[in-house]
Amino acid sequence: MFKSKRRKIVTPQSEHLKLVGTLAMLWGNDLFDSPPIERDSMIMGMGLHDRGYGYLDTSPIGSIPDEEWDVIARCGFDMECSDIIADTIVKYHFRRLAGHGTSGVRRKLHADFTKGIDEQLEKHNLSRVLFDRMDRITNLLDTLSFQFCFDVPASGSISIFPRNGEDEELAVDYHVEDSEINVSPWPFSVEEHRGYLVAYHIDGYPERLDPFILSYRLKRG
Repeated sequence: MFKSKRRKIVTPQSEHLKLVGTLAMLWGNDLFDSPPIERDSMIMGMGLHDRGYGYLDTSPIGSIPDEEWDVIARCGFDMECSDIIADTIVKYHFRRLAGHGTSGVRRKLHADFTKGIDEQLEKHNLSRVLFDRMDRITNLLDTLSFQFCFDVPASGSISIFPRNGEDEELAVDYHVEDSEINVSPWPFSVEEHRGYLVAYHIDGYPERLDPFILSYRLKRG
């Protein structure tokens, strides 16, 4: 769950995932190619990238001990999924997160996840380059939702490959503040998008639910 840094509300991982899946559904325009895979596989993979937490989780993002996250990450990585493309997108995400940190737990996770990905790519004859490039998109969309769920202003930049089959990278800048998610250059198929997530007042969560609507507007930066 994401604890707001300015209000007494929490946003569960399931809602964070919903926003990432929505952004994946909207991805692509004349300047940014959609990856050469089935669109539903992209939406499922990116929209389920943190699938190990459950619906109303209580694990606070940013302060989970490595030993606890090890259990969550292995659960998410090892879940069976009928869509191999979506499943590989998820596995790449968990492997990337495992690389954030130098503890023995993180190093072991990263090594195990790398081995699992290598075996999956070989078994299903999947392109390593394709999934390396798609993981940049997952990282960008995850970051937009991640920062929005923390509920405080945040800015940054993530480099992606805008064109399939070309090696030129492009930095995509973002600024998240209040209800607005600003992105430039614009990688989405609509001029703007409005939606909402369901957060909850922290008192009593998750046994007693007191919902709070977090509206957002996705727009050009």
